[in-house]
This record gives sequence, C-alpha cells and structure tokens, in this order.
Amino acid sequence: MTSMELRGVHLDAPDGTTVLDGVDLVVPEGSTTVLCGPAGAGKSAVLRVLVGLEEHTEGDVLLDDIVVNAVGPRARDLALVLQDYVLHPHLDVHDNLAFATRLRRGHDKVELAERIDEVAAFLALDSLLDAKPADLEPAQRQRVAIGRALVRDALGYLFDDPFSAQADRVRTHVRSVTTQWQRDEQRTSLFTTSRADEALTMADRVAVMHRGTVHQTGTPDEVYADPDDLFVAAFLGQPPMNLLPATVGDTHVATPVTSLPLDDALRAAIGERTTVIVGIRPEHCQEPSTDPAPAAASAGEPLTAGAIAAQAEAGRQVTVAGRVDDAEWRGGTQLVYVGYDLDEDVEVMLEEIEDRLDFDLFQNFFVAELPSTDRRSAGQDVQFVVPRERVLLFDVETGARLRTP
Repeated sequence: MTSMELRGVHLDAPDGTTVLDGVDLVVPEGSTTVLCGPAGAGKSAVLRVLVGLEEHTEGDVLLDDIVVNAVGPRARDLALVLQDYVLHPHLDVHDNLAFATRLRRGHDKVELAERIDEVAAFLALDSLLDAKPADLEPAQRQRVAIGRALVRDALGYLFDDPFSAQADRVRTHVRSVTTQWQRDEQRTSLFTTSRADEALTMADRVAVMHRGTVHQTGTPDEVYADPDDLFVAAFLGQPPMNLLPATVGDTHVATPVTSLPLDDALRAAIGERTTVIVGIRPEHCQEPSTDPAPAAASAGEPLTAGAIAAQAEAGRQVTVAGRVDDAEWRGGTQLVYVGYDLDEDVEVMLEEIEDRLDFDLFQNFFVAELPSTDRRSAGQDVQFVVPRERVLLFDVETGARLRTP
C-alpha cells in the first residue's frame, strides 16, 4: 500500500468556476479516510484529481511522497469506484468483478476465483454471478462496482459515495463489510459521503469539506468534539449543534437561553469582540433532578439542584432555561425544543453569516437530547445544565473557533 496526498491543489471548471481551492489532504498508508461534506463541496473532484482523470491547475498530487502530476491514471494504479457505478453491460457479474484484475498481467487465476467468491458472498452477489448488469437492481449494480475494486490489488482505493444506492436496512451492513475488508487487507482507502454520521462511523480519519476547501482533518472524535469552525461544528452531528447569537457584556456573554460568566480566559478568547456565536450540542444537555441535596452526581446521573448551584458558582457549568415548544420521543431518548425570539437586527446578522458560509446554520429554537424517562411536553418550563468545557465559541465574521488559553 501507499499514502496518498494533495498539496495546495486548485482546480477550475471550464467556465472558470473554482472547484478545488487549495486543497490539502493526506491519506496515511493503510488507513481509511472519509471525505465528507454537502453536495457540491468538491469531494468527487478530489478523487478525480488523485486518480489522474482531472488535470489540476495548481499544487501537487503525491503517492508515497512522490509527486505524480505528470503520471497518467493507469500508471498511478489506483482503484476508483464511481458514484454512477459504471459496469460492462456485456459481461456477467463474475466477469465484471474480475475485469480490473484481468487487465493486469501476472495474476493468479485460482487466487482470483477464490477472492471473487469471497467478495461476492459478503456483498450478497453470490447468487447473481451469472447475471448481466441489465438484470440487476441499482443497489446490486453498485455492490458489483464495489466488489470489483475489492477484488483488485491496487496501490490505493477511492470510493465515491459508494453506498448511496443501498436501502437503509442493508446500507450499514454493506458499509461495514466493505471497510472491514479494506482494514483486514491493510489498504489505503479514501471514501466520500455527504452523510456526517456515516463518515464518523467508518473512518480512521475524517476530512470535512465545503466549497472546494478542506476545513478540518482528524480522527472522528477530534473533529466532532473539537471543531475548528462553524461549518464543521454545524455539519457534524444529528441533531445539529445549537448555534446561538451572543452579546458580550461587562460580566457575562448572554444568549437567548443562557449566559456565561466572563472570566479572564473567556475575555482573552473573545478579545474586543462585542458579538460571538455560542455552540452547544444537544446531547451535552442534562436535566437536573429535584433533590435539593448538594451532593455531586455520579457519572451519567442527573445533577441535583444543590450541585447545579455549586457548579454554576464555580463556573464549571452553564444553565439553559426556557419553555418547551415541542418534544419528540425517540424511544430511549427525547428531543426537547425550547423556542426563543430574536431581534430583527440579530436575524439579519445571522443571515449574513449563512450567506458567507453558504450553509444553513441557525434556527430560532434550542434543542436538548435527554433520556425519555421523564417525558416533556409543550408549555412546560424546563432547565438544563451543560458542562462549561462543552460550550464552544465562534467568531461572527470568519466562523473560526475562539479557544480559551
């Protein structure tokens, strides 16, 4: 296997539109990296540049630290699964699975046959090996395209949204067996997807992309818990992160539903800004119990009213309060929606931020994800607590994360 890398890669469309804008991306040898982002982010273009189907305008493509800008697609020896899963219509499933390997001399025919049988079995294609592509459903044709790449030995593997045609009930299984095969074979793999949950589930490393730029790369835990900017924070997570406009006062940073004491660390992060964006993930909310005793709660247990007051005074948590607009029961959990009003000038500011980032970020409600044991309903007054270290701040102008010292 080999590593794959883009350094400062630019790509312009024929009409001059920027497709890739200085993309930096490293896929370490033997790793599974997932490039995620909304439609039109440039994910497919990254794969085409890597494999050599698109000639980029600036920057370098490297395989195993060797620049391959002038090397053609065949010599780069990268397996590519296209989003439209192109198959050879005159060949049956078996021969489609074998096709890419047979193009290269020196393969062992017995070993190839055994590998085809193994891949066909876990992709549920073993009963279809004699069928032609025209006789298959779209999901089956897509699995044939995936299998063709898995059967082949290559330096690296590129998968462009390879599970998009799979029904929800089988998508998880197809994704799991595909990534596990790649890991077992210690193959360098780059997948693309527009589903953040899929990226976080299957990746060793996640790269979050938008408008032709990679915003952040890291392990799933790193990019989810410690996003670099508003886009990464909003794109990763379901339900999305609560992003609240906040005014910086003399003693507190105030949002429509909570406020943060303005200590020295927070002042240093905010600087001279008078407005910031506060981010809180729904699952970081906890509803307090009614027990007035100040004893600390065990991990995963509700905080008591006394513990809330003690921690708030110590600055270790913030309190979110409001009235329930709606509650959505999800079996083991419930989503509790707390509405709030915004001044017209604040709404205009938020719209301007969304226009700059070209992404929907804001809503006029706060959502908390809570256990379903104590069901909430519309009209109730509620109070949640959030650990202070879970509350994030972002710059209004750039969307960049504001980090405390």
